[in-house]
Amino acid sequence: MNEPNDLDRLQQLSEKTGIEMVVIDEAEKIINAHADHLKRRLIRHVYAVDPIKSSIHQQSPKIKTVLLPGISFVVNNEGTEELLSTLNTKFAHRNCLAFISSDSYSEETIVVSIICTADKYNILRFQQLSGGSYEFSTENIISNLQQFEKKYPFEIIGTALDWCLVKLKELPTDWIDLSREVLKVCPTEENTPNGFAEALKADKGKLFLWWD
Repeated sequence: MNEPNDLDRLQQLSEKTGIEMVVIDEAEKIINAHADHLKRRLIRHVYAVDPIKSSIHQQSPKIKTVLLPGISFVVNNEGTEELLSTLNTKFAHRNCLAFISSDSYSEETIVVSIICTADKYNILRFQQLSGGSYEFSTENIISNLQQFEKKYPFEIIGTALDWCLVKLKELPTDWIDLSREVLKVCPTEENTPNGFAEALKADKGKLFLWWD
């Protein structure tokens, strides 16, 4: 039974994030930790010719400060994919999606977040995934991934500012063709389709896409 103060906490977090109290409560029971408000880093834009003329110079905070409509948990990295599967299965009927939202997905502890959406690409929109020196916007990357998904359906495991981790729903029969399609989404001068295919095959359908 939740204590009154705990119910107040859940209600306040729910009203700030848009995630129902029952979802927050159940997720906390599964993870055995209190939820926090989902945050991402402030993104500052630089234009060669800025249409806004201002003397304001904004410093970039060193921590994540931008509040998003979702909840987050710090968890041990081990078993993360199983945890995501549990959360996504539990909350599918409420259109809630769980994903990794850390700056890196390979640390000992990472951040797992939940948002309420029927569109998985909103995970990328919330995190403001972009293409770095390739100058791909979030919507450019989403458009490319949507084309890729017509041939190779996938689930999003996690994303941050400059990377996205996805998992194919089925393993391909032609790994070289897969590598060609991946390189359309995530160009790199370091890999040829043939050489890249071997790396993709070793990852067994898990695709780490990055832009710098």
